[in-house]
Amino acid sequence: MYGQTAAQKIIARSSGRESVGIGEIVWAKVDAQLMHDNQGPYRMGKDFESLGLPIWDKNKFVLSADHHNPPTKDPQTKVLNITRAFAKEQELPHFFDGEGICHILMAERGFVRPGGIITGTDSHTTNAGALGAMGVAVGPTESIGIITTGEVWLRVPETIRINFNGKRPPGIWGKDLVLIALKDIGLNGADYQVIEWGGEAVMSLSVEDRMTLTNMSTEFAAKSTLVEVDEKTEAYLREAGVEEGWEAQSSDPDAAYAACHEYDVSNLSPQIACPHRMDNVFPVEEVDSGPIQRAHIGSCTGAKIADLRAAASVIKGRKTDIGVQLLIAPASKVIMNKAWEEGTLGPIIEAGGVLLPTTCGICAGTGLGQLGPGEVGISSANRNYKGRMGSIDASIYLGSAATVAASAIMGKVADPREFLS
Repeated sequence: MYGQTAAQKIIARSSGRESVGIGEIVWAKVDAQLMHDNQGPYRMGKDFESLGLPIWDKNKFVLSADHHNPPTKDPQTKVLNITRAFAKEQELPHFFDGEGICHILMAERGFVRPGGIITGTDSHTTNAGALGAMGVAVGPTESIGIITTGEVWLRVPETIRINFNGKRPPGIWGKDLVLIALKDIGLNGADYQVIEWGGEAVMSLSVEDRMTLTNMSTEFAAKSTLVEVDEKTEAYLREAGVEEGWEAQSSDPDAAYAACHEYDVSNLSPQIACPHRMDNVFPVEEVDSGPIQRAHIGSCTGAKIADLRAAASVIKGRKTDIGVQLLIAPASKVIMNKAWEEGTLGPIIEAGGVLLPTTCGICAGTGLGQLGPGEVGISSANRNYKGRMGSIDASIYLGSAATVAASAIMGKVADPREFLS
């Protein structure tokens, strides 16, 4: 008999059990439910209304207008109007209209707590794992059941462990770690499994940079993901106003893993996901993108304060290359304001950066700055398949925010280490 993984312990707690076995089907209580405009009231249609049931706990329900906000075309305006009308009708206390990207808002506003289960109508709900909570993506229809009962149906998943050992070299960030793992494990390599991220290099990351790992765990087809709670996590929670009411879980020493992957990052180069797959990954020195037209620092994956600081450290005192448009969309207003106050955002804009709203924008293929036919861009976002950021005839490279900044300077995909003092 093996010990329990952290995921098993979280599910057991949430389902009122002492323990759960892999493959068991359980009903678990959720600690918070997230919904956004693109997969929210507009998609639910009349189904929720027809039930005539109240929301189980409005203080645990978060609605965010971030995917179509601000709108660039009439259909987006319709989605936003329906979302706002629902928030007003339901008298929702936690409706965020253009305040930031939903996953970041969930964390910084204190809705994510270690040991809990967070459900959300977005595949990147796995972001919550950086704070020791299981984030589980659900569809709009399933979310109706969750917001009326406070429970979710789960099959207890296996867990795989990914360890990054060694000291991170300068210029290496969470994005580089997750991309090298994606290259090896593949887009479906963790199908309906939980990924545990660990090792010296992971724990050396800020909590925000750990979110890059957990956010992009969905690209492995993972059901959820976790990073162990430490002093950095506790400090982040305190800043978010969370002092108590949580219990972190960790895997038993004899827990059974479906697979374990080990990496030594000591000599790792910055990694680039090349068109048109997130696992089409190569070291930056092997990538020849040719001229780029767009450089994008944005999304829930790549525009947190840690990302903006990394970009500023590269671009400060320099200028973007002629012909390259650098777009910056901080992941929330809180992050944007902090970046202004501490002097992080100024150097990026002085270099030629264009500040965009604190919403999903180009990452979701909805906002300003989308790529046209034949254009090439590099982004700190999480996906690069055809049509993700505009035309299906465009090409998208993915890298860390520091790599995006270096590329904006050079006019092609470039190594950020060349600009770090």
